[in-house]
Amino acid sequence: MESLFGARQTRVRPLLLGLTLASCVLLGIEKAGVGWLLPVRSVLATVVVPVQYVAEAPYRVIDHLAEFFSTRERLMRRNTALERELLLMKAETARTDAISAENDRLRELFNSRARLPDDVLIAELIEVIPDATRQEIVVDKGGTHGVAVGQAVIDSTGVFGQVVEITPLTSRILLVTDPSHAIPVQVIRSKVFAIASGGGRGPNLLDDPPVTTDIEVGDELVSSGLGRRFPRDYPVGVVTQVVKDPTQPYAQVMWEPSAALTRSRDVLVVLGERRDEEQPEDGPEAVAETEA
Repeated sequence: MESLFGARQTRVRPLLLGLTLASCVLLGIEKAGVGWLLPVRSVLATVVVPVQYVAEAPYRVIDHLAEFFSTRERLMRRNTALERELLLMKAETARTDAISAENDRLRELFNSRARLPDDVLIAELIEVIPDATRQEIVVDKGGTHGVAVGQAVIDSTGVFGQVVEITPLTSRILLVTDPSHAIPVQVIRSKVFAIASGGGRGPNLLDDPPVTTDIEVGDELVSSGLGRRFPRDYPVGVVTQVVKDPTQPYAQVMWEPSAALTRSRDVLVVLGERRDEEQPEDGPEAVAETEA
């Protein structure tokens, strides 16, 4: 066994020595700059290029995959951030639209206030009474603000109802469509007087107008001012249906309210006759001087 191993070493040593000498000779030629090995180097470089690409391929694939997943993760994070920003912007836009709509409603209320000869108080709806048999709301103004039972309540488009109960800070409003509510009205076109009653969940009707009454679909109803509870000539509703049976003494007239009962958030409580803010020239002081 040892003789066999020794024989192999004897054969390998000359080969290693020859390769070493050849390498030294080639290095010497290369250092001398003769240029004999340039063609050989070019051929070897051309042959080795594919091998280099094959050897580097796994590393390139790994790098590309790492970059792909890293870019995808960044894009997902960025997309999530953009979605949050969009949600915030939509919320801000919705809030801005709501504020703009609120400003429009308040502007309409102020315009309504200017048309009235009475002092009014702006009140905000804070609760809808959850009673199927009653149609009432609660507003944020009460006795300490000058509100009293029986005062009329309007919005920018028509008569809303009237105050039926107060506390120091809130008031309960009975809507014009409640079955227990009635308001004296006048038909603008024909000047006919009538009583408009609420129908609750049913139709709103005029109280027993004679069958010969001059009233048509589309006629506008305004408050007549009779009873002095509601401001005169303020919109109450519009006639939507007229049923006249010659065999019956009364017609059936249905109407819909002009006030935005389900949409108004702010209303006006009619406090009473408006007082002049400025004292007239012949006021108490002038009278005192005259008496003197």
